[in-house]
Amino acid sequence: MVMIAVLVAIIAIGSLVPFDVPGVDIGGDKFGHLFMYFALALAGAGIVAPERLWLVMLRCLLLGAALEIAQGLWTESRHGDWQDMAANAAGVAAAWLIVRGGRSNWARHVEDRLRRR
Repeated sequence: MVMIAVLVAIIAIGSLVPFDVPGVDIGGDKFGHLFMYFALALAGAGIVAPERLWLVMLRCLLLGAALEIAQGLWTESRHGDWQDMAANAAGVAAAWLIVRGGRSNWARHVEDRLRRR
């Protein structure tokens, strides 16, 4: 649970603070969007039962959409971008492809294995 809160904080702060590095191609941030939302969705899937997996994925997508809107409303140096949202969605979809079919709640299985040692 702490890991999820930390990931949400990193994503929110990274989405809303000014980011202007001269000489850096901003289009390269799409991988960062994909990776961070993949990590968040995978972590969230680790603590839910399979029947609630869809809710985790929806919440990840809603977080991405809310932050893209917030960039346009609350910041002067950032703006919402549909390509960023697409990268966020791609990360969530990649995590879903891994955990669907009953592989959610993986953290419980890891914990059980560690207890047996």
